[in-house]
Amino acid sequence: MMSCVEYGRGVGTLRAVAAILCVCVIFGPTARAQLPGVPTVAAAKAAAAGKGTSPGPEAAPEKTKAAVAASSGPITVHRQVSDQEIQQFLARFLPKYPGVRTTPPLRVRVDTGVVTIDGQVDDDDSRDEITDVVKRVEGVRLVLNQLKTDEEVMTGWGFAVSELTALGNYLARKWILILLALAIVLVSWLLAQFFASRSETLLAPFVRNVLLRSVVGSIISSLLIVGGLMLALGTLRLTHLVLSVLGISGLVVLAVSFAFKDVTENFIASVLLGLRRPFQIGDYVTIAGQSGVVKSLNTRATVLVTLEGNHVRIPNATIFKEILVNATASPSARNSFDVVIPLEASTADALDAMNRALRETKGILPDPSPRALVEALEPGGVRIRAYFWSPSQGVDAFQLQSDAKLKAKVALQQAGVLAPAAAAAPAGKANGHAATAEVQPAPPSVTGTTRQAAANLRRDAQAAESAPSAVGNGRKTLVQRVLQEPETRVSEEGANLLKDARSE
Repeated sequence: MMSCVEYGRGVGTLRAVAAILCVCVIFGPTARAQLPGVPTVAAAKAAAAGKGTSPGPEAAPEKTKAAVAASSGPITVHRQVSDQEIQQFLARFLPKYPGVRTTPPLRVRVDTGVVTIDGQVDDDDSRDEITDVVKRVEGVRLVLNQLKTDEEVMTGWGFAVSELTALGNYLARKWILILLALAIVLVSWLLAQFFASRSETLLAPFVRNVLLRSVVGSIISSLLIVGGLMLALGTLRLTHLVLSVLGISGLVVLAVSFAFKDVTENFIASVLLGLRRPFQIGDYVTIAGQSGVVKSLNTRATVLVTLEGNHVRIPNATIFKEILVNATASPSARNSFDVVIPLEASTADALDAMNRALRETKGILPDPSPRALVEALEPGGVRIRAYFWSPSQGVDAFQLQSDAKLKAKVALQQAGVLAPAAAAAPAGKANGHAATAEVQPAPPSVTGTTRQAAANLRRDAQAAESAPSAVGNGRKTLVQRVLQEPETRVSEEGANLLKDARSE
C-alpha cells in the first residue's frame, strides 16, 4: 500500500505540471512575440506584403507580385548571422550570377532575416535559380524575389533586337554545325531517293512478295529521312527541344482531331491523295458509284464533273476508303462493240471485213492490233465482237466508236454479209397447193427498194471514207468540254491541291 507521504508527493507533482501548462497557454503568444529573431505570423504576413517598411524613392506606383520562397530548413531562434553580413555577401555574390543584368543595378535589402531583391534578369529560369540560391544562405528566413525579366521591362522593339542579336551570335558560333546538319539532311534524302528507286532490286533477295516489298521499301526510305533529321538535330544539340515541341504538338493535334474528326479525316485524306496522286485533273474516274472527270481536289472534297455537266463533290475520306477506278490512268484503253450477222452468211468473210475496217479507222492504235472474234451463236444469228485499243487522252471516244461501227457496217455490206433483203416470193394458193417454181418478175416497189439500198450503201461508204479522225481534229472532246464548266454558284473550298498540268 502507498504511504500517505508518497501520495502527497504525487499530488503535488501533478499540481505543479498543471500550473506550468496553464502558464504556457496563457503567456505563450506573448512570450513568443518577445523572443528576438522569431517573427510572428502577423509580422511575416506584413513583411511578405511589404508592410512595416517605408517605400524608397525608387518604388513604382504599382507594385508587382513578388515570388516568395521560405527556407526549407528549420528557423533558428537565436540569430547567428547579422542582416548586414547577409546583405554584404549577397550584394557581392548576386551580380556575378549568370543571367543577372548590371543595368539597372541589383538592390538587396535584409531585415530580420527577410531578404528583398530588386533588379532585372534575362528570363524566369534565372529568377527562380536566384531564389533557390538565396534561400540556402545561412541566416535567411524568407526571400522576397522582386526581380523582373527582360520581357517585363523591355519594349517590343528592344526585346526583338535582343532576340535577333542572340540569334546572330548563335549563327556566328554554330555556322559550321548548321552547314554540317544541312549536309546530313541532304545526304539522307538522296539515300532515301536512291533506295526508293531501287528497292525492288535491293529487297528482292530478302522479300519475295511484290506488294510487301513495296511497303518495306517505303518504310525504309521514310526511316532514312527521319534518321537523317534526328542526326542533324543531334549535331545542333536540339534533339530534346524538338522532341518536346513534337510531344506538345502531338497532344494538341490529338485533341483537335477528336473535336473535329470529320474535318481532320478529310484533311489528312486530301494530303495523302495529293502525295499519292491516284488521279489527276482531267482523269475519268468512278468513285462510290459516281463517274466523272476530276476537276479539283481541295482540303475537304474532290469535285467531279459528269459527262452531263453535273458537279459531284465526294469527301476525300470516302475516296481514300472506297474502290477507285481510273479509266484514263493508262495511256491507252480497250473498246468493243457487237455485230449480229445472219446464220446463212459467211462468218469468215464477216471477220475479214471487220478486221479490215478496224485497221483502216483513224484513231485506233495498231498495237495491240484490232481484231474481231465470234462471241456467241444465237437463234437470230452469229454475234461477232470487235476489240480495239485507242488513246485514253486527247481523243473523242464517242466519235471513234461511231466511226468504227460505221466502217464495220459498210465493210459487211460490201462483202455481201449484210445484203439488202431479197424480194419476197408470191404467196401460195388458198387451197394449199405449193406455189410454182417459176421466177416471177420483181414488182416495181422491190426494184425501188434495192436501188435505194445501193444508194444508201454508197452514201455510207463515202461518209466512212471522208470521216475526220477522232484524234487531234481540233475539236474539243467531251472531257475537255466538261472541264471548262465554271463553279459559279459554289465556293472553291480552298486551293486546288492538284497541279493543272498533267505529268508526263
